[in-house]
Amino acid sequence: MSATKDFWKHVENGRIYAIKCSCFGEILGACGPLGPDNLPDLDDVEYGKDILIWVETTMAEGKLRRFNPEPVKSCQTH
Repeated sequence: MSATKDFWKHVENGRIYAIKCSCFGEILGACGPLGPDNLPDLDDVEYGKDILIWVETTMAEGKLRRFNPEPVKSCQTH
């Protein structure tokens, strides 16, 4: 089964992280914090293991929530 890749936002400071999980919920890798104005495509992120313990702890404390960024709306002039 494949892994899921999602953005997660810290509820206290608003920082955004890309997190990759197995289909069983095991955290496989993470990246961040990421700039909210220029979020990468989740398939282009390099998911590392450097912050895994922090991510697991912070998730267990309920301080990270899935985050779906708003799509950029194009400006149209009439």
